[in-house]
Amino acid sequence: MKETSVDIHITTRHCTLSDIEHQAAIGAAMHFEKYNSSIIRVDAIVEEGPLTKSCEYTVKIQGHLIVAKESAPDFAKAIHDASHKIQRQLTKIHDKQTSH
Repeated sequence: MKETSVDIHITTRHCTLSDIEHQAAIGAAMHFEKYNSSIIRVDAIVEEGPLTKSCEYTVKIQGHLIVAKESAPDFAKAIHDASHKIQRQLTKIHDKQTSH
């Protein structure tokens, strides 16, 4: 696995993740560096409710705290959708910083 300078934390609530799901959550978090190189910490909270599974990413970068939460029938989709929201927000922040 590639070394990263980002501090990544995965927390599970009322569930356990398979190795593939755990690696997907970490891989998505590592991929955030592509969109913004000043990421300090990434927290992922994966939770299983009575009907759905959810994933919430909290990304701390210089001067910003970005949060995205998604629910889906399975963890893979919840992780993918939440990471996609974070990527969009990181891109928006990066574009604002570079355009000024």
